[in-house]
Parts: sequence; structure tokens; C-alpha cells
Amino acid sequence: MGVQSMYDCPACGGNLKFDIPSQQLSCAFCNAFYDPYQITKDKDGEEQNDFEATIFTCPQCGGEILSTDNTAAGFCSFCGASTILTSRISREKKPNYIIPFQKTKEDCKKEYQKLMRRFIYAPEKLRNPDKINGFRGIYMPYWVYYFSQKTKLKLKGSTSHRSGDYVITKHYDLTGDLDAYYKGINFDGSSSFSDNISESIAPFDVKNMKEFTPSILSGFYADTNDLGKDLYSDDAKKIANDETSAFVKKEKQFAKYNVSVPADPSNSFNTKTESVDLAMFPVWFMSYKNGDRVAYATINGQTGKIYADLPVSVFKYLIGAGIIAIPLFFFLNAFLTLMPTTLVSVVASIAAVAAIIYAAALCKIAKQDTDEDDKGKQEADRLAAIRREEKQREAARRAGLDETATTFDSSKKNKKSTSAAKKQKTEIPTVVIILLMFFLMSSVMPVLGAVAIMFGKAGACGISLIAVVISFFVGMNAMKKIEAKKGLPAILWIIIAEVIALIACVFDLVKDVYYYGIAILILVSIAVVLIDIIGCYNLLATRKLPQFDYQGGDNNA
Repeated sequence: MGVQSMYDCPACGGNLKFDIPSQQLSCAFCNAFYDPYQITKDKDGEEQNDFEATIFTCPQCGGEILSTDNTAAGFCSFCGASTILTSRISREKKPNYIIPFQKTKEDCKKEYQKLMRRFIYAPEKLRNPDKINGFRGIYMPYWVYYFSQKTKLKLKGSTSHRSGDYVITKHYDLTGDLDAYYKGINFDGSSSFSDNISESIAPFDVKNMKEFTPSILSGFYADTNDLGKDLYSDDAKKIANDETSAFVKKEKQFAKYNVSVPADPSNSFNTKTESVDLAMFPVWFMSYKNGDRVAYATINGQTGKIYADLPVSVFKYLIGAGIIAIPLFFFLNAFLTLMPTTLVSVVASIAAVAAIIYAAALCKIAKQDTDEDDKGKQEADRLAAIRREEKQREAARRAGLDETATTFDSSKKNKKSTSAAKKQKTEIPTVVIILLMFFLMSSVMPVLGAVAIMFGKAGACGISLIAVVISFFVGMNAMKKIEAKKGLPAILWIIIAEVIALIACVFDLVKDVYYYGIAILILVSIAVVLIDIIGCYNLLATRKLPQFDYQGGDNNA
């Protein structure tokens, strides 16, 4: 579906687009420049609360991109699909403010190329000029929060000093007047924009926000807002409270006291939400597909700060590792000699560390793929589930099904979801398991030699094997959540090698050649795991293809 250009040049009727260097609307045909706030359409004057745009909807992932002109995207910025995007006309609610693009596409290409020069292991296809030209300017929706803090402060403080064998602590009641105002704490309002990406290119300087006018969007795209303003309200308030706490502690009148942070800072600081604005912030966005996954490169369109998902070329990595490992081997061989039995213990310990790193990588991938670290995506999924359930109920009513049965089924679902929630709450977090494993290894490594002396070489291999087995089960639990990772963890090869080593140590084989062979076997298993770790990193540097269900997340948006 084609649409007429939103803003036509008054002189020649050509298409006006926002020009970043001049910060004005420019006409490509007659080279005229106009103030964005002086170029309006009759429709804009009639309805101040919304504006007309074309919505391009990707048929593969459902991503929606607003456009104020008739240029269709050659690919979807969210999933990287090369496609002609379907479109429709929509009236969108006007944001309150906008930060116009300050960085040009050429600036983005330079920043990206600078990053690629430092990342020598990146696949060559990411350096392709055609790929670098794929950056698109997209205005992302952000909620901007304003807080005030005005109250009589009542805090607790203390000082301590030593006197002989005693430590004397004095406690104080501290009072003062607090008058603070926070303007522009912001969080993205789109579930399509991953929280960790938006945090990585932050901050935006809200002092340069301008009143929104649709003409500034001309020549760019904009993502639709589908998250409500209440979602990040507590997070924004926490930032304000943390800033105030840090300021109070550094204030010269309070600096000599050990000021205690209030248990309820919002109440103690009288933190109030004064207002919340919807704004559009500029982001340069590039996506590239890697099989059934997608990686992103994003650049802050105001400051130029860059974030990129960069996979690793296994071939390049192995070449680089070989260049480093070969001279290192000869250097160590010249100055360090290990007994065959000691060599097996050392190699087994290295294998245990590799297994822990591998399990930790799987846990990170599982966390990313299940959106555990993306509050916005979780909220969008929750709202989508509610909408699907409402549609099912409506379909059931239209089909004349028994309302009682429907209610009963719904209550059963609620019970199941409640049970699942309880189970999720009682489940030990993966990060705790990983920390315990690292603590185990940090405790084992210093005493590994002592264990080998006290209990023989079998003791050292046995302890390493225990750590590897724990890593295996942690990795198995994580892989269940990763669609792109099937089968058994590669740690299984280390387990097999270390079991053989343990058996050899228990039976106390006499010939050194057996221990050298076992050490080589363990090293081969480590190499297999390290290659799979690179594969895990590449999964971590890419994301599942997004699937969107846009409906809007805030009735007041």
C-alpha cells in the first residue's frame, strides 16, 4: 500500500526529509531548507494528540516500524529478513518530546568500522561494506520520568574510633532539608528493544529534548510503543533514590558520619512522581541473520555510543590460539618439567575449569533466550498471553460452549500457573549454583597438590571429576531452555576422559606412556569443549528471531 509523502516542499512539491547536519527539513530536489516546526499539514493542526503514519509490518517476525514517508524498508531491522514489508495507515498518539538525530549514517559507519578493527575474530561477512551500509535510523519510544523530593530529612549516622582494646562507636540523629528534582530518567517503551541493548547505549541527554513534531520523523522510521509507563516506574524511582542517597553521604555536613541508607528511601525522601512523558529517542539500528538467529548493532543517534553483538569466527580463533599456544608450549617446555602423574592432575584441573566456563556460558544463553533479563519482553509476553486467553474465551462464548466449563478450565489454568510460579520461586537460581561451583574450584586449586600427596593422584582426579559432573548437570538444565542447542553438553567428553584418568590412577599404572596418553586424551576433550564454548558464545552474541504481538501496553499512552 503506497501513501503520499507526509511533508511536501512548499517550493517544488518534493519530499522533505530531516537533515541531521543542519537539523532542518531539506528537499532533495530544490535543496531548500525549512524549520521542522514551521512545516505542518492541515491534519496535524486539526488533531494535536496524534499524527498520521504508515506502519510497515514484517511478515516474518511481526515487527512494526512507523514511517512518515513512502519509502519501504528493504529489510526488517528487527529480524534482518530481506523482504518488502507489508504496510497500513495508522494514527499514532503524539509523543511529548523528541531528540533529533545528531549522528549521521557516515558517523555510524566509522564507529562500527573502528569497533571491527579491534575485534579481529569477527567473521568477514560482518565487514562487508554492503552490510555496513545497512544501518537505519529508527526513533525508539522512551518513557521519561520526573520526580521531586522535598522533605525534612531524618537519618541515622555513626562514627567509630579505637581506644586501647576497645572500639568506641557514637550514634547520631542527622536532620536536614531535602529539596531535589529529577528530570528525565528514561526507560525504553518498546518490547522489541532489548533492555540490555538500550542500557548499553545509554544515556541520552534529555536536556536536548525538543517538543515533538511529526516532521522530524521524515526520512526515518519509528518503533511503536507497546509498554506501559508503569512498568519501569519503580526502577526509575530507585535510580532517583540511589542518587539522593549517594549525594547525602558525600555532602560535607554528613561526610564524616557513616550515614545509614533508609530502609524505605521513597518514604524517607518523600519521592513523588511529578509527571511521565512519552518521547522519541534516536537509534541507528542494523541487524544481521545467522541461521535462525539474529544479531544487532545499535548506535546512540545522539552521542554515538555503540553496542554490537559480534559472533566469533571459529577458524580465526583457532588460528590465533595456535599462534599463541605454540611458542608458549616451547617456552614452558624449556623451563618447566612435570612428572607424568602430576601432569594428569594438572590437565584434569584445567578440564574442570573449562567445564565450569562451558556450563556458565550455557546458563547465560538460557537466561537471554528466556528473556529473564528483559523486563519489557516479559511484560509484552504477559500481555500477549492475556489477549490470547481473552480471544479464546470470546471464541468459546460465540461457539455456545458452557460458561461454567470455560470458567472451570480457566481456574484450572490459573491453578497450574500459580503452581508453576511457586515452583519457579523455590527453584535454586542458576547463578547461585555457578557461584558455588566457582567457590568449590577456588578452594580446590590451592590444595590440589596437598590432596595428591595425602590421597595420591586419584584424589586430585576425583575432585576434578566431581566438579565436571556438577557442571554437566548444570549445563543439561540450561540446555533444556535453549531451542538452538540440542543433545548433550560437550562436557560429556571431559567426563569420559577423566573417568579413564581416575581408573588409571586407582590401579596405579606403572608405565609413563599411559599417563601421557591419558593427558593427551583429556587435552583433546578440552579442545572439543573450547570449540563448543565458541559456539556457545556465538549463540550468546545472537538472539532468537523475535515474534511480536503488538497491541499497545498502556491505555493512557
